Amino acid sequence: MPGVDLNYFIRQANKLTEKIEARKTELANETVEGKAGDGRVIAVANGIQELKTIKIDKALVDPSDVPMLEDLVTAAVNAALTASKEHMQKELGKISGGIKIPGIT
Repeated sequence: MPGVDLNYFIRQANKLTEKIEARKTELANETVEGKAGDGRVIAVANGIQELKTIKIDKALVDPSDVPMLEDLVTAAVNAALTASKEHMQKELGKISGGIKIPGIT
């Protein structure tokens, strides 16, 4: 195709990839929370879907009802990871213009 500069498109793609990777590095330092049991269990994850902390209200610690506590922890972790994924997609979408780039966004 006359007039098409493939090198230009490759340079633009490389710049976009660099911006996305830089934003992913920043996202590693941002946190989101997932809550369960009316906020009595809180899971904190970073922007790249890594669980950072879990906080449990002492009132929930009942040795006779461990399954309930396990369910609440699982729910809080899943909520935090979902929030983290949504946050990352939103932030990377700002850079890519909403275009899904396999393996990158």
